Amino acid sequence: MACGRYWRRGRGAESMRFAPGQFLGDQQLRRRVAGIELADMRPTVPQHEVHVHTHEEAHLLVLHSGSYLSSAHGMPDVCVEPVVILNPPGTHHRDCFHSLDDARFLTLSLDAAMWDDINAALPMPAQAVRLSALTLPIAYRAWHASRDSDDASSLVIEAEMQELLAHAAFADATLPAHVPAWLQRARERLCDDVGNVPSITELASEADLHPVYFARAFRRIYGASPGEYLRQRRVELAVSVLCGGHLSLADVAQTCGYVDQSHMTHALRRDVGMTPRALRQLSRLQVANLQDRRQRRAQTATFAQT
Repeated sequence: MACGRYWRRGRGAESMRFAPGQFLGDQQLRRRVAGIELADMRPTVPQHEVHVHTHEEAHLLVLHSGSYLSSAHGMPDVCVEPVVILNPPGTHHRDCFHSLDDARFLTLSLDAAMWDDINAALPMPAQAVRLSALTLPIAYRAWHASRDSDDASSLVIEAEMQELLAHAAFADATLPAHVPAWLQRARERLCDDVGNVPSITELASEADLHPVYFARAFRRIYGASPGEYLRQRRVELAVSVLCGGHLSLADVAQTCGYVDQSHMTHALRRDVGMTPRALRQLSRLQVANLQDRRQRRAQTATFAQT
């Protein structure tokens, strides 16, 4: 059901407010568990018809496929890879899909009472923010559990949601007001070219600094050494590529800067708790289930007409 049927228009064009659980798309599946509502969505509103709007409740949006435009912190101009976004209550934006072709997204919404309880114990971000790619398998596990009706599945969903929110609490960790340009360039080099690892001496030399001073400054600002930061970036990149691409596992390892597939497998087991093959199967199974439900609905409609 298109969200255009749900928004409430106030005095001006910028006062469109979406009621709890309402989004720009058709619901393919919906389940509610202990203050959490999960919905499987297919976008139906083209980009030029999407207006600035406000969401009343907090929710996580999981971009599963398609090209998505979002103003959330940490998002590129157009996102074409799987990603998890936290939108706090009252988020005011014009996020939308650039194209509706093959686009799918999942939502995990929290009612006001649950958000307030969590926010009191673990302060949540005040602005929309992109979460680490490490949250993708967590979100997919919650979605697989949502298709089971036993009481254990409810427990799984609650646990996975709590883990997602724990990640969100740290996603808004703000950097100092002024990060030296040389330090930003060093971080960007590590992120943009994960396959070519520079030495500390090389990075420090480019900034015209002593290696000891450079290493200490990097850890103080980013909370990790350059090596630890690069390892985390490689794991996040591997998760994103595995969930959204079709490269062979060996090619994924090479793309993400690993010596070979075995090293990538070890890193994912250590940091994500899953093998690359299991992670890819988890995300692909989600697509298959969406397709199966569409086929069943089409068959039902055809049978009803005969």
